[in-house]
Amino acid sequence: MDDVVARILDVQNRDGGWGFLPGKSSNTECTSLCLLALDSLGAEQPVANTKRGLDWLLQRQGAEGSWPLTASTNNASWTTALAIIALNRFPGHQLQTRTASRWLLQQEGRTPGILARLVGTFVSHKNTVALNPELKGWAWVPRTFSWVEPTSYALIALKQIRTYVATANIEERIHQGEMMIYDRMCNGGGWNYGNSKVFGEALWPYPDVTAVALVALQDHQLTQANQESVRALRRMMQETDSGLALCWGTICLSIYGDETSGWRRQIEKRFQMTGFLGETKTLALSLIASVDHAKAFRA
Repeated sequence: MDDVVARILDVQNRDGGWGFLPGKSSNTECTSLCLLALDSLGAEQPVANTKRGLDWLLQRQGAEGSWPLTASTNNASWTTALAIIALNRFPGHQLQTRTASRWLLQQEGRTPGILARLVGTFVSHKNTVALNPELKGWAWVPRTFSWVEPTSYALIALKQIRTYVATANIEERIHQGEMMIYDRMCNGGGWNYGNSKVFGEALWPYPDVTAVALVALQDHQLTQANQESVRALRRMMQETDSGLALCWGTICLSIYGDETSGWRRQIEKRFQMTGFLGETKTLALSLIASVDHAKAFRA
């Protein structure tokens, strides 16, 4: 993993953050994940690089507590949850994470409007989508539809900081988000990005989304839904060439108690073959999966 660490350090931007690819503008997602990756090194982490990354992240928190995706926009985004997860690994930032959690708890994905409901009722005998519209998770950006992935990140963040966030509705929102994810589960286990069925046709699960959802639901490991989805994830990982999917899958299976040395070797092979195409977040996740045993995402 020395090569991965070297690449992460090499692609850190002069402003202290990290972009999706080398030379690209810094963004909250990649900066948060790279900070988690460097923290996974423990005493070996490069202190100066970590401090610069933390400074970039702290400087871009909005007054209401949220983070935008990039420094070039002020629009609040789903990356707020990842920033909470990252800052939670470093002492002295409870004020920032508390403020961010209050903003996060105020966010709810929108339910389908009247027109969408009419279309779903009259356009055909098949349901347009298979979901409970009353279950509200989190969206990619405020005031839009709930999706599985941003809801999963929000749940991980809230579960990690729930012990010191004195907010009355935190448990209720966590429960609501969990129920939304379970409602979207595909037949046979696993998750697609948004729904499990559209126009009467079952959608297939994706390994990376399934892994993130299972990480969010890690405190329900023994339920039938979780066990079924873990089995689906193992099958999907056998068939994927995606470095991102392998990394998230390995993180998830480590949390669920699997022996993951074989998957870590697969990650190393993908890195040797492709370099993960230079994608910063996959580099960061590969380090977390290989060195940290997923402590960064445990709740």
